[in-house]
Amino acid sequence: MRMAQGRAGAGWLVAGAVALTVLVSTGVWNPFPDLWNWINTSGPIADPAARWQERLGGTPQTVTLLPDHIVVEHRDSVEALSRGSGRRVWSTPADWAAVAGPPERTVVVAGKLLVKGYQVIDPATGLVIRRDEKASAVWTFDDQLLEVSCRTPQDCELTSREPASGDEKWSTGLPGMGFVLFADNPELLGSVPLGADRIAPSHEPGKMPQLLGFPIDGKVYVVSPALGEATRDPVEPGRRERIVVAGGRVLHSVATPRDGGCDIQVTARDTVGGKVWSIPKGQHLRTIGGGGCDQRDQPTGTDTVLVSVLPDGREQLIETGLGKPVLTCAAGEHLVAVDAQRALVRSADGKKLTMYEHDADRPTKPKQLWTRKVNPEASAAIRSGVVVLVDRAPDRVIVLDPATGRVRREVRTEAEVLAADAKGLLLGQRRDLGYLAFD
Repeated sequence: MRMAQGRAGAGWLVAGAVALTVLVSTGVWNPFPDLWNWINTSGPIADPAARWQERLGGTPQTVTLLPDHIVVEHRDSVEALSRGSGRRVWSTPADWAAVAGPPERTVVVAGKLLVKGYQVIDPATGLVIRRDEKASAVWTFDDQLLEVSCRTPQDCELTSREPASGDEKWSTGLPGMGFVLFADNPELLGSVPLGADRIAPSHEPGKMPQLLGFPIDGKVYVVSPALGEATRDPVEPGRRERIVVAGGRVLHSVATPRDGGCDIQVTARDTVGGKVWSIPKGQHLRTIGGGGCDQRDQPTGTDTVLVSVLPDGREQLIETGLGKPVLTCAAGEHLVAVDAQRALVRSADGKKLTMYEHDADRPTKPKQLWTRKVNPEASAAIRSGVVVLVDRAPDRVIVLDPATGRVRREVRTEAEVLAADAKGLLLGQRRDLGYLAFD
């Protein structure tokens, strides 16, 4: 009896499937588009709702805010959206993409992996302004585009150009690159920004550093953008040494194993090799990662200020030009975010963030701008004209004025902050983007 009922049930399923196939194939009724639209429908990305919310074709690799557009880099394409509406303006195939130039002359630079050259695209129209067929790698800044092209593996040329026009500003030779990249913004020997949970790194073009450090075949070649040439003989670091190029200085960090720990000494030299400053023995730049005193990590901060750790464990912000401390944390406090003028510090209990204006004349008593209570698991970052705070319990994103701490915008959301500037905030959750303007 049960077997008969099973055969009857299966028969009805087969009959239903046949009927549905006939209805779809004849165009009488097709439920699949509505079903697919229902699957792809997303709930609001934030509360209150974003000005607009759009679903992309895939999860973005990077997102960059421009004055009127949003540039989205995917795994195999780059596209521009209208900042006001979220509407797609254009899209083109590309394996990598970056943004260069000042606000009034910003361009998108894109290319293919393992293929020399790049194309420069107008972000407003998607039209190709110019092409290059020789460059192996590019670095993008707010006023220049650097490219490197090689005639042979040991004969390369580093050229600075105005991003939009391609006009050459300067050019200097390099003895190879030591690697094959064919991509944008490969890592140089500088500092990296402090990271923040649920806040993506900034991809807006920044200022050109005072010096650039190129690692080539185990040596470091230092180039001055102001002079347009290599400034000195290459630096060959020792086995226990890491070279950092920041603030117009070449920093030598030497970590030697001793008595179960690491004996650390950091010295800064100028472009001709003369010693400018050093920090007290035992103070370090948080470059040690792993065992054996190996310096695998890049220091954090900016081109002009770096995060260091004193022998007693307190964190200190030092100015790279003269090595002066500009802010010294109390015991248990931690630097959360820094820029050229300010530093955001988390209290020892984790329940408070305080913004300071750092000052070389008052490193232990800097000017306090504002303070705010937060969840101990909150994260924060300084962006162009705003402070972004991702708080917990409840999950929310709060945008603050960096000088006063005034709330510019607050929303409940579990999304990641993809980008922010003085005009608005872009949230992302898998394939969904949501834009919130600071009206």
